[in-house]
Amino acid sequence: MSVLDNQGIARKVHWQAHQSTNTEMPENTMSAMHYAWELGGIPEIDIRQTADGIIIGMHDATPKRTTTASIADQDRLISECTFDQIQLWDAGINFSETFRGEKIPTLEQVLDVLSDHPEREVYLDFKQVDLVNLAAVIQKYGVERQVIFCHRDHENCKTIKRLAPEIRTMLWIPDKEIDIRFGEVLETGFESLDIIQIHLVDSELERAWRYRVQRQFLQNALERLTEAGLELEVLIFHFDESSLSELLDLGIRRFAVDEPKVFVETLENYFNK
Repeated sequence: MSVLDNQGIARKVHWQAHQSTNTEMPENTMSAMHYAWELGGIPEIDIRQTADGIIIGMHDATPKRTTTASIADQDRLISECTFDQIQLWDAGINFSETFRGEKIPTLEQVLDVLSDHPEREVYLDFKQVDLVNLAAVIQKYGVERQVIFCHRDHENCKTIKRLAPEIRTMLWIPDKEIDIRFGEVLETGFESLDIIQIHLVDSELERAWRYRVQRQFLQNALERLTEAGLELEVLIFHFDESSLSELLDLGIRRFAVDEPKVFVETLENYFNK
């Protein structure tokens, strides 16, 4: 989204509406997708494949946490269920009665919207899909440039880039693995990558800087990535006006957040001080 500061200067900030811990919408639903787009962000959809080869939005390996699947189906793997079976479950009511009747969407439903809105984008967080099938579905809708493929395994990012070169790729790295993992991909010259996402978890220590990953590491990573033509994204599980301001002051312009509306309001405050 672009935000105007108090001098009328546009500041482009990209942000992902993280799904599995989203506090504002039922995760991996079409309602969540539209909510993020309408706020000016980029929704994420976690992707899994059904027994009959349909790619759907689902974070967990089973439907127990997020749907009304029967006791008999609660612990069944999504990969063992057909799409018709999955459509019997409600994917919204566990979050709120407001979303009763919400169904688990197919990836094709999401991509169909993208094909009609070239200004929109989507993150695809790989959980369990056949990558050849995934690339074919994306290419069917002609939306490769609107898709950001995400995973923690560099090899999967390389594979999807080979299958569909115009798709952007993002490698996400948990904060406790950052020293080793960032060095490993740096040695490859960030092969087949467009974005690196670093998870920022709150420190248990009382100190001025909120996160366990240190400010200097982020600054160095941002410089390295910028030099290589890549972007740095940070997943901020928790933030306030002060901590977000510090990240923006470092020059970070790509975020993943669990509270999209709160993030947008805080962002607007920053640029209009």
